[in-house]
Amino acid sequence: MVDKQVFIRGAKGIENTKWYQAGIKNGGQVEVAGKTFEVEYQPVKNAELIKQITAAYNKKYQGQYPIDLMVSDPVSKATVAVVKK
Repeated sequence: MVDKQVFIRGAKGIENTKWYQAGIKNGGQVEVAGKTFEVEYQPVKNAELIKQITAAYNKKYQGQYPIDLMVSDPVSKATVAVVKK
């Protein structure tokens, strides 16, 4: 989370993450505390924001598997903001 916004990343990058491709087109659903919410997946293109998100990933998941993958360049390009409809 950066600036109270939730972000997720496609572990196989933009081209090879199926949910990323479908989510960008169609949106999706997330479940939080037993409630389901319709959401949009908005691609993050701002390089500075991507750096901040990468730093947040490193801080939260330091030393855990697969942090090296999740902060790699191809995966960082597959960052989306999860936005409630």
